[in-house]
Amino acid sequence: MQVKNAYLANVDTVNIMSVLIMPGELDSIQDELEVAGKVKIVGDSFIFNPDQPFVKGKDYLVESYIGVKFATVGNLITGSAKHNLQPQKQTLKR
Repeated sequence: MQVKNAYLANVDTVNIMSVLIMPGELDSIQDELEVAGKVKIVGDSFIFNPDQPFVKGKDYLVESYIGVKFATVGNLITGSAKHNLQPQKQTLKR
């Protein structure tokens, strides 16, 4: 609910998720390129609609900070807490 409210209050500035096209093994460009599109909220879900259709045979990386925890009690006790947040990542194949 907090993420949804923050997003609705700052639609143009809050980056809820990123979708990146991953370079293939034979691609000359070795950087991941961000896929242009719009995010909309439906119920308790965020839906990404790309400006252009996904390309068959390409891999896409979805990154999101929703639900990411800085540290658990166990991490704090053992000293293994991370100094920066790492996004959740999921690779999608088209």
